[in-house]
Amino acid sequence: MKVIVAGAGIGGLVAAAALAECGLQVTVYEKAASEDVMRYDWHDDVEKDYFELLGVKPPEGAFRKKNWSFASPCSDKVRRYYQEAKDADFSVERRALNRILIEKAKNAEIEFASTVTSPVIRDGIVTGVVVNGRKEEADLVIDSAGIFSPIRRALVKEGLLPDFGKDEIFMAYRAFFEKNKSLPDPEHTNKVYLKHMGQNGISWAILDNDPNMVDVLIGRIGELDDETLADALTCLRKENPIIGEKVLRGGIKVAIPVRYPATRTVADGYVSIGDAAFMTIPMLGSGIASSTKAAFLLSETVKEALVAGQGQKAFSKENLWKYQVKIFHLFGAEHCGLDILKRNVLKTDVKTLEWMIVSDLLTNDEIGKLASGGMLDVSFKEILRKIKVAGPSRLGILLKLKGMLDLSKKAYNVAKKIPAFYDGKKIADWERKLLSLYR
Repeated sequence: MKVIVAGAGIGGLVAAAALAECGLQVTVYEKAASEDVMRYDWHDDVEKDYFELLGVKPPEGAFRKKNWSFASPCSDKVRRYYQEAKDADFSVERRALNRILIEKAKNAEIEFASTVTSPVIRDGIVTGVVVNGRKEEADLVIDSAGIFSPIRRALVKEGLLPDFGKDEIFMAYRAFFEKNKSLPDPEHTNKVYLKHMGQNGISWAILDNDPNMVDVLIGRIGELDDETLADALTCLRKENPIIGEKVLRGGIKVAIPVRYPATRTVADGYVSIGDAAFMTIPMLGSGIASSTKAAFLLSETVKEALVAGQGQKAFSKENLWKYQVKIFHLFGAEHCGLDILKRNVLKTDVKTLEWMIVSDLLTNDEIGKLASGGMLDVSFKEILRKIKVAGPSRLGILLKLKGMLDLSKKAYNVAKKIPAFYDGKKIADWERKLLSLYR
């Protein structure tokens, strides 16, 4: 049986490795010209247990992240989050991780300079892809081609998958600037601005692990035009003069999904993973760990069906739906709750947000949970403490915060009630109920 993986994304490569080990014929089509130019030219954070999950050692150059400092949107007030070094996430070079994943997928065939432009669909069943102008047949197509996947777009038009909104995309500029060596290192080395300049998004200025560079990110929900980018960079430089003029690495814009996971990632002969399935943590935009977990769930689902002698039915939407259910139970429901928090933070006015950041309203542990993409569960004792911190003048803000947390928990609970088996009507009803919480 043949499997095609469209795009050598993180989840796609892990799935390719696992399915090839099951004895399937797996081919990965990647548009990049070679392994050396795949991925972005920078490092990204992964959970501290990620390499244990993957079954490998951290690559050379991986390092523990320093403590974050959260800056208010429009002033110099800062709140530092304190964390033990052993509990901190790793930061790993994308291309170093890429080499590890390609080595793990050595039993699969990887074809570079191969651009997938569309799926092949017959009677509602995905039977292959068009790659470099030719048709390639497969029993299963794994869509790892990113948020703007042409396969996904085609299936949306066919009514087989739901679409996403413009406000569910995070447009981010990432560049590593040469450090201004005439200045001493700043007190706050990892400084992140929520709703920077009062706009819907974040910015950061981080003294990189390489002491000659400053890691800069400027991101906005929906779009990031050149004027907004230039203004934000000027503002960042004013408050962080260690940012030099010369770009040493990166310097590009990328699109990242920042919403709850796709409620349908499967069709007959098709499954999506990674950014094509919106698997990033909504508060962070990081999808490396969740995409890897999803890849193992997918291979587990397929393997169970093959061992049970289901043959071609292993790739039916009825069987692949089990993969969808496992995703929502493992991390998808939590991401749904986090999406509520993200949307409400973006709606919060900058003065209120500033007070919430710099006051004692949020504990260090709560800030850490939010910073790592975790949901908040506030005890009654902690609620009483927060009431005292807020005082009579800010009880309205506290009530809004409680409403936000209650809605987040409701989204989590609704997401957990994903239909256990594939039933079109039940799935549509569940989707509508979940979607209503984000309107």
